[in-house]
Amino acid sequence: MNVTPVASVNESGTSPYGTRWTKWIRPIGLSLLLIFLDELGAYAFLAGAFLILVYLPRSLLARKFAACRKERLIRFAVYLTSVAVVFSLITINKRIAKERAERIIAAVENYKAANGKYPDRLDQLAPQFIAEIPAKARVTFTDSGFRYLVGERHTLMYVSMPPFGRTTYNFETKSWGFID
Repeated sequence: MNVTPVASVNESGTSPYGTRWTKWIRPIGLSLLLIFLDELGAYAFLAGAFLILVYLPRSLLARKFAACRKERLIRFAVYLTSVAVVFSLITINKRIAKERAERIIAAVENYKAANGKYPDRLDQLAPQFIAEIPAKARVTFTDSGFRYLVGERHTLMYVSMPPFGRTTYNFETKSWGFID
């Protein structure tokens, strides 16, 4: 019995995924959306779990994908790379926010050493104690600026993992904390 593979490339150079160049629009487009819009990593985690638990075994074991196994494995690599990039960007963003916060903390402490009290606003630090106050804690599309709260305690706050996940630094106790 002669069975034609379901997912084979025909004479015109098309596969079940489209022409040779259009078949990459979906994986690359979805990968770029994942990279730029997934600040939490939740979608990347779900996509990675699906890729490893469903897509990879089906690509390797299903007979109907035998003719296009190499193409499916390349797509798997593209998607999995985008998942890794998302988690790498989250890690880098956390590091950037922490470094920027530490610069502000040092400037606030220098202000206190010079004036005997903590500043009332962050803009009192520039340009004498810090060149400029960073506009954002992290590189992101959402609001991630620093908040300086003055009350019983002086606190620096920024959103480390939106929509909540606020990281705080208490100047009196010199300790990091989290809200949410």
